[in-house]
Amino acid sequence: MSDHNSKTLNTSPDPGRRMLVRNAPAALAIAGLAPATLLHAAENDAREQDLIDMIVEETGLERGYVADAIGQARFDASIITRIKTPYESKTYAEYRPLFVHQQLADKGMAYIRSHDDIFRQAAAKYEVQPQIVAAILGMETRYGNYKGKDRVLDALYTLATGYPRRAGFFRRELGQFLQLCREEKREPTSINGSYAGAFGTTQFIPSSYRDYAVDADGDGLRDVWNSPADIINSVAHYFHRYRWDNSRPVAHWLGHVPYKPLLRTMLKDETRKWRKLGDVRKELHLQLPDIWQDDDQVALIQRVTDKGKRTAIVHYNFHVITRWNRSYNYALAITELAHMLGCPLCEVEG
Repeated sequence: MSDHNSKTLNTSPDPGRRMLVRNAPAALAIAGLAPATLLHAAENDAREQDLIDMIVEETGLERGYVADAIGQARFDASIITRIKTPYESKTYAEYRPLFVHQQLADKGMAYIRSHDDIFRQAAAKYEVQPQIVAAILGMETRYGNYKGKDRVLDALYTLATGYPRRAGFFRRELGQFLQLCREEKREPTSINGSYAGAFGTTQFIPSSYRDYAVDADGDGLRDVWNSPADIINSVAHYFHRYRWDNSRPVAHWLGHVPYKPLLRTMLKDETRKWRKLGDVRKELHLQLPDIWQDDDQVALIQRVTDKGKRTAIVHYNFHVITRWNRSYNYALAITELAHMLGCPLCEVEG
């Protein structure tokens, strides 16, 4: 990461003060406040100008447009707390019951039935099972019922300025967000979403929206909030672009595996390295359902389940799910929920 992209940006958590910061030095001087206070206000102003400068440079947007949007953003310290304690940090034993249950599966099956023609057309075009797409929409927003209450502008601004570990990433997403607002003729303050800046029934982050959202209903808009055709096709398009293979499995829990050097190496590598199943099967003597083939690209992961620590073999399809959400817990839950929705290749127990 370059020095330019790794600047640490900090702002005052007081939105009112931040909104007035450009005039703060003169106002504070008139009030007779200490030089240190004047310096702090000036530093905040400089940091905000740096943020605006970087977004303008990275996006090509007009400075006045960016400055006006940033001027309306509010810093929300609770967002920092929430992003540091996500559901995905739980064990799989704790995480799984939140999403893999009959009530959500029933809603998913009803959603598929309600939009059967759209799912069929999307599956034919993008070669992604309806159950995978429906599982994503179920876990993300309960099929559009819970899209998030945070202003996306505030979430991205807060994370770009108050979360140094990933400030560069969220600054770029903030720039992408302002670009999509300009392209789609939306007011930056009008879009609500998650604390991480995701929005719509799909919960796309801004860069994913700009890269993968599609106008499937032909109305000239990429409406991932209310158009079932755009929503379903956009998710399918995303998976297609990341090379989802609808003829292959996703994951399988293994029984006893001989504790050999290859096992230790694969558990250390996890999904950072993929191997041919034929080579792995030969050394570890794995017993797998017939659907698994020797030329499948596979990896091994471990999770703490309600049955204790277990090892799972995962296909490259699993990696595709982690491109949407990098959590292994998330990818496993998507797989199990998709199986409950009727995806035979998503069986993890065999």
